[in-house]
Amino acid sequence: MRDIVENLVALQGIDSAARNDKNERDGLQKKIQRLKELLVVAGKGLDEKREKLAEASRWYREKDSELKADQEKVNRAKSKLQAVTKNKEYMAMQKEIELLRKANTNKEEEILKLLNVMEEFKIAIAAEQEKISSLEADVNAEDEHNATRIGELDARIDARGAERDAIAGKLAPDLVTRYKRIQSARDGVAIVPVRNQACSGCNFSVPPQQILRLQKLETMETCRNCSRILYWDPKVETAAE
Repeated sequence: MRDIVENLVALQGIDSAARNDKNERDGLQKKIQRLKELLVVAGKGLDEKREKLAEASRWYREKDSELKADQEKVNRAKSKLQAVTKNKEYMAMQKEIELLRKANTNKEEEILKLLNVMEEFKIAIAAEQEKISSLEADVNAEDEHNATRIGELDARIDARGAERDAIAGKLAPDLVTRYKRIQSARDGVAIVPVRNQACSGCNFSVPPQQILRLQKLETMETCRNCSRILYWDPKVETAAE
C-alpha cells in the first residue's frame, strides 16, 4: 500500500506541474493572439482612414476642377462685358458675373474646409501608423521571447508526460482510471494529505478511526465529502501544528 500511495502522490505532483506548465504556455499563446488581434483591428482602422483620405482627395480634385472651369467662365464673361454697348445687356452680364463669383466663393470655402479635413486625416493617419509600428515591434519582440519560453514549456510537458506514463504503469489500470475520474471532478487534484485532521482538499474533517487506518496504510481511504484519495504525511501534519 505504501508504494501505491507514494506513486499516486508522485503522479499527482507530475500532473500538477504539467498543468501549471500548460497554463503558462496557453497564457503566453493567448497573450500573443490578443496582441495580433489588436494589430489587425488597428490595421483595419488605418485602412479606413486612408480610404476616407483618398475619397476626400478625389472630391477635392473634382471641386478644384469645377472651380477652375467656373473661373474660366468668369474670365470669358468679363471679356464679353468689354464688348457690350447696350446698358441692358451690360447689366445682365454683370449680374451673371456676380453670380459666378458668389458660386466660386462658396466652392472656395468648401475646398478650404476639405483641405482642413484632409490635413486632419493625414495627421491621424501618421499617428495611427506610429502606433501600429510600435505595436508591431511589441508583437514581434513578445512573439520571439515567448517562442523560446513556449518551446521550453513544451519540452517540459513532453518530459513530464513520459515520466507520468512510467509511474502510471506501476499502478493498477482500474486505480489509474479512478484517479483520473476524481482528478477530472476535483479541479485536477485527486489525492491530498490530511492536515489538521481534515482533508486538505476541502477541509472536511477526517474521523480519528480513518486517520488511524491512513497511518497504518491498511486501506485506500477517501474523503467523505469530496471523494479525493487521502494519505497521511507526518511532515504535513507537524507543519500544520
